[in-house]
Amino acid sequence: MKRLPSLPLVATVLIVACASVQAAQAQDATYLDAQQIPLGTLLAPPPEDGSAQQRADLEAVLNVQRTRTPDEVTRAKADIDKSVFRFADVLGPTFNEANLPKTAALFKAASHDAGLVAKSGKLYFRRARPFIASSEVHPTVPAKAGDAYDSYPSGHATFGYMSAILLAQMVPEKRDALFARGREFGENRVVDGVHYPSDVEAGRIDGTLVAAALMDNPAFQKAFAEAKAEVRAALALN
Repeated sequence: MKRLPSLPLVATVLIVACASVQAAQAQDATYLDAQQIPLGTLLAPPPEDGSAQQRADLEAVLNVQRTRTPDEVTRAKADIDKSVFRFADVLGPTFNEANLPKTAALFKAASHDAGLVAKSGKLYFRRARPFIASSEVHPTVPAKAGDAYDSYPSGHATFGYMSAILLAQMVPEKRDALFARGREFGENRVVDGVHYPSDVEAGRIDGTLVAAALMDNPAFQKAFAEAKAEVRAALALN
């Protein structure tokens, strides 16, 4: 009969596996990796299953579902695309990828790194998405394989708030409108039926932490300065 591995051996294997994943993420990151922002430590946990807070969170999703308009659904679906150029409705038609290759590259890298950070929180908390918690929730967007328990924090809210913070430093003339758009980007995930309001709030915190960490990175600072000059020239703000 084959002997089962001892517990110390199993623990060692798990530790090595986790270390390998973390090393791969660190190597894959451009400016920062998930280990720099330990969301399991920094974020408060989501509402507990069965708690009054969880019931209120779910009711908020159901209320949005009852009242969302076709236009709101269309706009929320469009925001599935985690592209900084979704902010063109604030910054104007010249804010596009063809005009702004440096900006596109900067935000693509920042989005990837922010996704690594958000994923670390999702894996730590393993919160079921609203449509898993309740059959009354009917998402307007297709479910992604393997992310049914990736609700907290919202990666889209993380991206939306991070982008708003960075863009507001590039174009302070539009600061209020950019922050409002970043908030909408996150809240649209509730409209989609795939996140709770508390997931979006956690994403706001996550996005703020990511933006602060990026702006403290010398390599990012250099690329940011070049992208800022590119954006301001395209918007005729120089």
